[in-house]
Amino acid sequence: MAAVTPAWRRQLKTTAATAVLIIAMALFFTPIAASAWFGFTLPGKGFTTGSLVLALASADFAPQLLLTLQLAVLSTIASLMLMVQTLLWLHLKRPRLLRIAEWLSVLPYVVPAIALVGGASLFFRATIPGFLVSPYSLVPFYVILSLPLVYRTLDAGIRAIDVHTLFDASTSLGATAAQTVLRVLLPNLRPAVLAASLLCGVISLGEYALAALLLHNTFPVFLLAIGTSSPHAAAALSFIVIIATWLLLVVALSAASAPGRQSSPLRKEPARASRLS
Repeated sequence: MAAVTPAWRRQLKTTAATAVLIIAMALFFTPIAASAWFGFTLPGKGFTTGSLVLALASADFAPQLLLTLQLAVLSTIASLMLMVQTLLWLHLKRPRLLRIAEWLSVLPYVVPAIALVGGASLFFRATIPGFLVSPYSLVPFYVILSLPLVYRTLDAGIRAIDVHTLFDASTSLGATAAQTVLRVLLPNLRPAVLAASLLCGVISLGEYALAALLLHNTFPVFLLAIGTSSPHAAAALSFIVIIATWLLLVVALSAASAPGRQSSPLRKEPARASRLS
């Protein structure tokens, strides 16, 4: 009986874990499947792509999608340029300030979008009145919104490598600080940089509140606008965006894991030396 009890407990834990996984997958995939079913079916017609074609044929689709993609790229570049060098400097020169920086990075979760836009509007209208008129004024707001996720992703990547040893070894061989960052540290931070880029890009692509409050027509605003007149088209287009985001995630993960599949020259050298000896 004593030998049966541990096996029964392990079986119970396995069954419970499987049940939790199934429930979680159902909760995750059911809304997506429902959105696809609602978007690509019409009463009396069954499966059809007419609603998607209607959304793609809109005159506002291409300009607003192109603008949103540009904002996502600019926000990602600005976020990486700001956070990579800041975090490397903190880890190398001011490690005691990391706790303060981590605390400051969560402020976008505390400050709501309406308060952020209201404060920025008062400031820029008094100093640079034409700044908020341009849709590219959304870039700094997107950088702020993605700050908590980008900070933690890059910070985890930096903590996973020994930046002090790499920096000291590179500089002792005559490399400048810029050469060390570009040729030594950034290649080792490639997975973290790709993950942070993906997170910032996804946040920029899906942010609606800031664009609506600042009266800029971006892709999320277009989705809401078309959803009021053709909900099937909005659902179909949202499903396509979700699939495209997943594909982007797969590409980013594949690119991040690519160096691991390649054989390192440092590993080849001892083998070649042993053959020569």
